[in-house]
Amino acid sequence: MASSKQLLKQCAMNLKISLLLIAVLAWPLCVSAQTARNPLNREPARVSLQKGISSWKLLEEIFYHADGKQFDKHSYTYDANGRKTSELSFRRIDADQTWLNTTNSEYRYENDKEIVMNLSGSQYTSKTETFSDSNGKALRSYTYSWNSDADDWSVNPYMKSEWIYNDNGRVTACLKLYKNRTTNEWNDYDVRILYTYGETGALTEEIYQTWNAEQGQWSNRGKYSYSNGNAQQKVAESYFFASGAWIFDGKTVYIYDEDGKIIRSEFFKNSTYQTPNAYSINTYSESVGLPETLELKEMTISPNPVVSTFELTVPDDYIGKTMFLFDAWGKQVKAIPVPNQTTQVDVSGLPGGIYLLKIGELSQKIIKSNNP
Repeated sequence: MASSKQLLKQCAMNLKISLLLIAVLAWPLCVSAQTARNPLNREPARVSLQKGISSWKLLEEIFYHADGKQFDKHSYTYDANGRKTSELSFRRIDADQTWLNTTNSEYRYENDKEIVMNLSGSQYTSKTETFSDSNGKALRSYTYSWNSDADDWSVNPYMKSEWIYNDNGRVTACLKLYKNRTTNEWNDYDVRILYTYGETGALTEEIYQTWNAEQGQWSNRGKYSYSNGNAQQKVAESYFFASGAWIFDGKTVYIYDEDGKIIRSEFFKNSTYQTPNAYSINTYSESVGLPETLELKEMTISPNPVVSTFELTVPDDYIGKTMFLFDAWGKQVKAIPVPNQTTQVDVSGLPGGIYLLKIGELSQKIIKSNNP
C-alpha cells in the first residue's frame, strides 16, 4: 500500500513502519471482520508485511463478507516517483449497489517531510507531518486538528510520535505523546508500540501499551503475533489483554503471489476460527510507481546481475549517505557508507536472489547470481 520509506513511517499509531520498509506497505486488519477489543484494530499494523521486492503498486482493496457480498473498498493513487498521493475509503450501499466515499487521506511531500491530511467527506479532520532522516527513516511526527472557527489547521499539534531503531535499522518502538490540556505541555508518557523480530529479520510481534500513571508502569492493551502459514502465507493473530492474560481475538491470513504481493487477506473471528467471516482482494498496477528509467539515470549499478562485486554510482548530493541492502523478505543484509560518487560493493557472501538497494529516496532491484 505504500513505499518502503512510507512502510517504516506508518506504524500502529499513524506512524509509517510502514515500514516493514523498510517499509514497509500497510496492511490493515479489517475492523468489520474482527472485534475491536484489540486497540491495534483501530490503529492497525504499519510495519510492512510485503514479502518480495516489486515495483507493483496497490491500487485497490475490496472487502467481502463470507457470502461474497462487498461491503468496503480502499483505493490508492501515486505520483510519478511512486509516492502515495491519496487513499480513499468507501462503504457499499446495498439499496442501489453504489459506493459511498467515507474518508480520504491526501499525501504531500516536502524534502524530508511527509504530510498526510485526513478528511471525512469534504471536511478536514487531522493532519500529520512526519520528518525523516537522510536515509528515509521516520524520526518524529506531529498531528494537528482542524480549527473550524479559523477555517485552518490548529497552530499547535495535539499529538507527537517518535521512533526508536536498533543497530540493524529496524524500528523497535514507537512512542506517542499527547498535549496536556491543562498545562499545554507534552505528557511524559501515553502510548507505545513495541516490535520484535525473528532470526530472519521478519516481524514476529507487535505489542500496544498505555502508560498507567497510578502504577507508574506500562500496561498491555493489545498485540499482534506474526508467523508464516506456509511459503505463500503470513498469519497475524490478534489479542487483547484482560485479567492478566492475553485473550485471542481473531486472526488474518495474508496470501501472496509469486512476486511477493499480498493478493488476498482472509479475516477470522475467534468464534469462527476455522472459517473466514470476511476477505479482501487486492488489485495492483506496474504502470505507476518506481520510475526505473529515472532511478537508473540518478543511480547506476554495474554489473547487474552481479556475481561478487558491483560498482555503485550516485549523484553528488548522495555522497556521505548510507547504502542499505535488503533481501526479498525485507531483512537488511548490508549497510555501507558511500564516501565517493563511485563505490565498490562486495556481495560475494550473499546467496543468490533478488535484493533491494536503497540510499535516501533512491532504490533499485539487484539480482545476485551464483553463476559467473
